[in-house]
Amino acid sequence: MSKPDLKIVGEIKPPDYKDPATMLRNIADDIEAGVYGEVGTIVVALASEKGVDLFCGGGQSSLEHCAFLFGTAAARCHAAPWDGLDYRPK
Repeated sequence: MSKPDLKIVGEIKPPDYKDPATMLRNIADDIEAGVYGEVGTIVVALASEKGVDLFCGGGQSSLEHCAFLFGTAAARCHAAPWDGLDYRPK
């Protein structure tokens, strides 16, 4: 019995969140579209071959606000059931 020939019928593209630049552009588009309401602070942790960099931005981007947001994000990660939980706005 011979094996069937495999045919390429399309390209499997990874989701946008797998590409950091695309993910950041999508977040910026959603902020501009008002998906999150008024955004006062944004914090980003970036891990690369050069190490870890932290970015804080927005009208309320003092060190205290950014530290609070990182702490809140860490607590949400620890509480997540790790089964595909999606924190995006509904």
